[in-house]
Amino acid sequence: MSEVRCACSHCNCTVDATTVTQGDKAYCCEACASGHRNGEPCRMQDCHCGDAAQPKESSVDNALDETFPASDPISP
Repeated sequence: MSEVRCACSHCNCTVDATTVTQGDKAYCCEACASGHRNGEPCRMQDCHCGDAAQPKESSVDNALDETFPASDPISP
């Protein structure tokens, strides 16, 4: 029997009895199935897919600072 890999694009884990399925995809844990939406780590301690999947909050803040207020008109 071949091993089935987690459908999380950053994960190296295989799915087992704790498999979480969404549609036709299998994930090793709920965190991977949700796309690490809230920064949850993978259930496997040596897998760091949650770190790779989540953008760093400071990067998002910096991007916002650089583009805001993009909709304001140019002053005369």
